[in-house]
Formats: sequence, structure tokens, C-alpha cells
Amino acid sequence: MPNGIDLMPEHHTACEQLLRLATRTSSLILALFLVVLSACTTQLAPVSRPPSTTGAATATLPALASDRIQILHTNDIHGRLDSLRVTTGSTGFEQGGLALIGGMIAKHRARASQRTLVLDAGDAWVGTLISAIDRGRSIVQAMSLAGYDAMALGNHDFDWGQEELASRAKEATFTLLTANVVEESTGRTPPFAKPYVVKDLGIARVAVIGLTYPSSTIIRAASVKGLRFTSPVESVRRYLPEMQRQADVIVALSHLGLEGGSARLGGDTQLATEVPEIDLIVGGHDHRALRTAQSVNDTKIFQAGANSENLGRVELTIDPATKKVAAVKGSEALLTVSTGAAEPHPEIAKLVAERRVEADKYATRVLGRTEEFLQADRDMNNPLGNLVADALLEYGRRQGWQTDLAFYNGAGLRASIGIGEITYGKLAEVLPFQNSVVSVDLTGAQVKEVFEGMAGSAGRLFMAGGTMVYRFAEPAGKRVLEATVGGAPLDPARVYRVATIDYLHGGGDGHTGFGRGTNLIYGDVDVDAVAAYIQERSPLSPKSPGRVIAR
Repeated sequence: MPNGIDLMPEHHTACEQLLRLATRTSSLILALFLVVLSACTTQLAPVSRPPSTTGAATATLPALASDRIQILHTNDIHGRLDSLRVTTGSTGFEQGGLALIGGMIAKHRARASQRTLVLDAGDAWVGTLISAIDRGRSIVQAMSLAGYDAMALGNHDFDWGQEELASRAKEATFTLLTANVVEESTGRTPPFAKPYVVKDLGIARVAVIGLTYPSSTIIRAASVKGLRFTSPVESVRRYLPEMQRQADVIVALSHLGLEGGSARLGGDTQLATEVPEIDLIVGGHDHRALRTAQSVNDTKIFQAGANSENLGRVELTIDPATKKVAAVKGSEALLTVSTGAAEPHPEIAKLVAERRVEADKYATRVLGRTEEFLQADRDMNNPLGNLVADALLEYGRRQGWQTDLAFYNGAGLRASIGIGEITYGKLAEVLPFQNSVVSVDLTGAQVKEVFEGMAGSAGRLFMAGGTMVYRFAEPAGKRVLEATVGGAPLDPARVYRVATIDYLHGGGDGHTGFGRGTNLIYGDVDVDAVAAYIQERSPLSPKSPGRVIAR
């Protein structure tokens, strides 16, 4: 696979992964499981039963009441252009995918085409090989064909950089929104987005304001250079007066997550509490499949899960005298995207078939095999994580970097690998970000700082070439009790050559120590470095040595 192809699946728990593996067979569309950040809690809709298809796909829905508008919404599509095949016993059906979503949108839009809004709450195109090959162009094409009106920018929509983002914005027939990401030099919204958009639906004018997860540390630093991520609450307050002058209804299209991960970052519940003028919030980021809206005071919050598995539907009753929201239907807010829900959108289905052929060229290449089930989790002694760190260490040595240590972030593992053959497509699920491998010189004192981050509040790391013993109960900065590199005690004065990825070098997951290194060298993307390691070492049977020990 050529360098520069990026993926980003999001996480399910181990039980959810095994359940879905047991019930699904992939059609070679990668990224079966798409994950959120470590702070997020995933709530998935249950694995579907075979749908009843007797006339359902082509049945006409009743017209929408004349005093109502409807909002159809998705979030965290993560490149899931194609459907997955679900089998239960002898029965099989298709679930998810933008062809089915496009068909469902057309079916529901027919109820009241002039009183329908179609929205997406972000993280649309990064996550699968099928979208990575063309940097999300096929996702934008499919969403445009489906008739989306607006999309909030999620954190992963920045992953391929602002130039690619600007290209997707030009190609889209819908508007990209973010009110809380601004240019550092001007304080203005970047040219590829708008803070909000107003849609006239006849019986009411609706303002939709976009909000992006406000921490840039979870995005590759180079991708957001020159941008500042600001407070969502303050951003809405900034634009609220002008939106109220132009519109009757205020909708927040939010990629914040329900709780936001922390009080500092905020989330949809905090937004609803602090800005009660918002009529409803259509959310994303933490992959919640909310079948019933969550209410905060008078504001209802909706979210449609992830991976194009659901289409959210909201009905707003409009008071004809005031044109304000009189009622929000908050129950039965999710529609499962599966065979029988609608006929697939024909143009999107054609696009999917074309893109699948291209993706399969990369996906089917066999790299090797594993004799052990390799579970993706963030335990710092995880065998899969150790394997990736070992691969980076070996890669650095093959490059002539004389690497002493290697580190990979725990949140970077996005899928497990089952016993048997390992294809390039499967590895691309595991390592979807396609970060560049980098090498820097760090002093022993700086390496200890990295270790302290691992033992403290920064994200967990996998390590090769060294060991660490720590006690979390100790004060910050004094938690590392012992550390070795190459079997010898860590020397604070010695300079060590360290391999990692550009995401961590840029301060990702709170690890600022790598950025203090000198003599930076860039290498290949991580998935290619690990692919070469698997080819050389297959068959694999990695264990879990005690590289990181807690006392």
C-alpha cells in the first residue's frame, strides 16, 4: 500500500468485538470496529436480528404533519462506505453503509422534502481502507448524492491535513461547519468551513452551528498547524445573537461527545446546561446509539451510534404563531440501517462497487500468520502492542538509526487480530492512522520524563528495548522506581536513540517529552514498518513480557 493512506477505526470493547466477529463476515471493507478516545464510553445498538423485508424497502411512508420538520442525522461514519454482511444461522443480510443510508434518506425525505434537514456530526471519512485510498473523496461523493445539508467537523476530519480538508469542502454539496476552530493569525473560521448555516424550511428557519472536539492534542500536530481550538460554549454564545436574528430554531451539530471527557473540555450535557437557548443537539464523537433522546432541562440530545449502522430521526413540532419549537419527539430516535429498511441508493451503490474493487487490491495481500489471538487493548504489556513496538525498534535499526528504545501509543491499536492469516487489510484496521515512524535523540532524563508520563496521567504507551517499574501512589514525577534500557540501568546523562510516531512526537495523548528530542528523522508510515516485521517473523506467537510493572 502506498505511503499516506490513512485509516481510523474506533473502539468497541473486547466482548463487543468477539460478538460481532462471531456474527459477521466482512466483504473486505476494513475497519469493522471504529473507536473513540480513551475517555469516551461506547454505547452500541445491539447486533441486529434479520429484518423483515416483506415490502418494507419500497413501502411509502405517511406524509409528515404540516406543522412538523424532520432532521435525519448520522455521526462517526469513519469511512464506512460499504455494508457489512450479517449472518444469523442460515439467514444473512446487509447492515450499514452509505448506499442503504442514502436510500433511507430518500425514503424519509419523500414525507416532506421541503421540511427535511440531513446532518452529520463529524468524523465522516477517516477510518477504512476504502476511504483512505482517495482521502475521503468517495465518502464526500456518497454524502453529496444522499443529499446531506451540513456536517460538523470532527477531530479525525483534520487527520489528513488542511489541504485535503479544503479539497473535500470544495467537492461537497453540503456545508462543513465548525464554530470553535479558528485561524490563529486572524481569529476567523478557516476558509474550508463556516461557523453556522441557516436553512429555510418554510414553516421555520433553522440555524445549525457546528462544534468540534476542542482538544487539538488528539490530532496530528502538523494537520492543525495555525489553528486554535476554542471553547464550544463560548463559541455558541458568540454567534447566538446573530443566529437568533436570522432563525427561529437553533440546532447544535456537535462533535463533543455526551460528556466531553472532562469538565474542561465540556460536552453536550454541559453545552445544553450553559446555553439553554439551543433547541436541540445532534451529537457525535463518543459513538452513542441513543434510541431515546437524553434531556437536559428543555434541550434534547440525539446521537446515532457510529459506522453508518444507524440513521437518526428527529421530529420537531413548530408553533405556527411563533415559529418556535413547540415539541420534540425524542423516542424511537434511531432507525437501523439494514436490508429491508430501504432500497439502496443506486448511484451510491455503483460508487461503492467501484471503490471496493480498488480497496480489495490492497486488502487481500497476506503478510503472515499468528498462532495467538492478538487482542487490542491498552494494557502496557499487551502482546499486540509489544509486537508493534518491537517492529518500530527493529525498523529503526534496519534504517541505521541505532535505535535503543521504541514507543507506540496504546490508543493507536484499533482492532484485534484473530488466529490465522494476517492480511494487509487487517493490519490496516489495527493501525489505521498511518502515522510516520520518526526517530529522535533523548537524554536519559528526558526518557524518564516519558516513563513518568506513562506512569501518570498521560496516555498509555507500549515500549520495546527497555523496562520500567512504577508505583502510581507516589507523587507525580516520582512514580518511576526502576528503569532499564538494553538491560542496563537508565543513565540520565546518556543520549538514547528513540523510535516512535509523529503523533507522539507532536505531543499526542499528552506526551510532550518526545518533542524535546533532537536530530529528528522521518521514516515510513507505521503500518508498512509493522507489515515488514510480520513478513520477516511469521508465524507469530507473541507473549506478554513484563516490560512495565506496577507495584
